[in-house]
Amino acid sequence: MGLFHQSYRTGENVPKWIFILRIVVGLSLVFKAYTFFTRPEILSNAFANSGFLNATDFLIPLVPWVNLIGGILITVGLFTRLASLVQIPLMFGAVLFVNLKDTATADLPFSFLILVLVVVFSFIGGGYLSLDESYRKPLATAE
Repeated sequence: MGLFHQSYRTGENVPKWIFILRIVVGLSLVFKAYTFFTRPEILSNAFANSGFLNATDFLIPLVPWVNLIGGILITVGLFTRLASLVQIPLMFGAVLFVNLKDTATADLPFSFLILVLVVVFSFIGGGYLSLDESYRKPLATAE
C-alpha cells in the first residue's frame, strides 16, 4: 500500500471551511520564517534569554527553514499531518520557553492559537481543498 492509498476518506467529517484556517496557519508560519531570516537577532535573543534553550543554540539556523518549509506545506495542504507534527515542538517551545518568559510582547496568545491549530491539523489533516485530498487514491476493491 502506497503513501497516498487509503481505503477510506479521512476528511469526510471535516468542515469544508477548515481550509481557511489551514491557509492562515501556513501563511503565519511562512511570515514568521521570513521575520527570522531578515532579523536573525530576534531568534538569537530569544534563545539567549531563555534558560533552557541555551544548550540548543545549534537549532537557531534550522528554525526558520523548518517554519518556512512547514508553512508552505501546510498552506498548500501537502503532507499536512507530517508538517504539523514537525511544527508542534517548535510552537511548544515558542509558547513555553520564549513567550511565557518575555511577557512584554503580545505574541503569547497568537503563538498559543497557532500551537492549538497545528495540533488540530496533525489530527484532521489537510481537509477538503488540499493537495493531500487531490493526490489521495482509493484502494482497489475486489468486486
